[in-house]
Amino acid sequence: LICASEAAKVSHAPEVKVHGRQLLVNGVPIHLKGVCWNPVPRGGSGANPEDLDFAGFAASDALIMAKAGINAIRTYNPLTDRRVLDIFHEHGIYVLNTILAWGGDSLSMIKDRVDKVKDHPAVLFWILGNE
Repeated sequence: LICASEAAKVSHAPEVKVHGRQLLVNGVPIHLKGVCWNPVPRGGSGANPEDLDFAGFAASDALIMAKAGINAIRTYNPLTDRRVLDIFHEHGIYVLNTILAWGGDSLSMIKDRVDKVKDHPAVLFWILGNE
């Protein structure tokens, strides 16, 4: 399994392959232990994406998740803030990044989201749709 210190050394998008029933990241088997992450502040309306505060919660949440053995998060909305991705990468947490949260987004908007972070070492997969 990939440990946090090894993952933090990578400075490019991870190479992901499937070998039989095993997921390989940069040639090393990994067992994903993840959670869905949608950082809405206490008292927020829960409206997405208006109430999301990725930057405000990333450092504290990443620390808690890393201590709990979490190595992957799935977002409900696109995460294109490279500083937030850096925080998760530093904690050995991969991001399964939603780029199409609902069917009304244009293809150019989706392409822009991918292009902003496609080379980031924290981005493991792209998520298309929610549910």
